[in-house]
Amino acid sequence: MFAEDDARLRDFLSTGRRFAVASSIEDTLALVLSAAVDTSPATDLAGVLLLEGRGTITSPATTDAVVNELDQVQADHTEGPCVDSIYDQELVVVDDFADHLDRWPHFARRALDLDVHSSLSFQLYSEGRSAASLNLFSRRANAFAEEDRIFGSLFANQAGLALRGAQRAAQLDRAVASRDVIGTAKGILIERFGVGEDEAFQRLVRSSQDTNIKLVDVARWLVGESTPTAEG
Repeated sequence: MFAEDDARLRDFLSTGRRFAVASSIEDTLALVLSAAVDTSPATDLAGVLLLEGRGTITSPATTDAVVNELDQVQADHTEGPCVDSIYDQELVVVDDFADHLDRWPHFARRALDLDVHSSLSFQLYSEGRSAASLNLFSRRANAFAEEDRIFGSLFANQAGLALRGAQRAAQLDRAVASRDVIGTAKGILIERFGVGEDEAFQRLVRSSQDTNIKLVDVARWLVGESTPTAEG
């Protein structure tokens, strides 16, 4: 199989280097979709579905408004190949949505109405309450061959690692930024009221509890209120 698809294999192998240059979650998602479409000739549309928090399904990146609509149907009715993939299955293959009207009545009918007839869904990762799936759609029935499933599974493994890495980097950046702003807010309270570091922190905590506002948001407000603005 690979000998007949050397160009496709080279494109697939280059995706790791493309992921390495992504500097944010948004960049990583854009690269995941562009690389997925580039390495899958049968794919007409693609998207990434995320499961976060208390079962909230979101659609942060798609190639087309049609995918946005299909993802919304899946989120609203908790049905469809992408939902099955994100929750339970590493790979979901649909040769023809016309054969799945009983399985996914809302989604399959809407897909056919939008002239989408087949799909491949790959689980990118599943960790605790967080999960993601990559979903490839075709306007033709029986569009995806065995090599699409093989390449897609390998690609999804790469993409999942890249996406989790980008998410963890973003979480670390937010944690560092939160720590810095809380430290600045503590410094303001120490200077303003002549209290110690522990007392300054406890005042922030009490303000957070009394107002039901996150500690870091209280700190941001205090820092903002204490920072002179330029006149002009």
